[in-house]
Amino acid sequence: MELMIVVAVVLILASIALVRYFSSVEKARSAEAYAVLADIAAAESGYYLEKDAYTTTWSDLDRYDSAPASTNFNFSTALANVSSGYVQAMANASAGTVNYYICITGGKKSSGTAPSCP
Repeated sequence: MELMIVVAVVLILASIALVRYFSSVEKARSAEAYAVLADIAAAESGYYLEKDAYTTTWSDLDRYDSAPASTNFNFSTALANVSSGYVQAMANASAGTVNYYICITGGKKSSGTAPSCP
């Protein structure tokens, strides 16, 4: 009987630890996504100031030759996104399920669904 109680307590503590672990992992993923997206948005803003248009070509941005490398995300400046005013980090299937977005102007952040940007 005592062994059953000890096992139950250990299982409860393990489940609490797992919830906290996965929460911490997702916070780290979102921090990575928003940091890179903010840099991409700044590069797009700089390009816009020079050319009066956004670009969908990584090599046109002064900071990039190609899309930023990440094991968690695929970063995009697809035409539909920049014309709507945001850049996005699409989660890799093996690394998570949450997609992140940031507006190029104003820096409004969003996860899950694309924001409406000014």
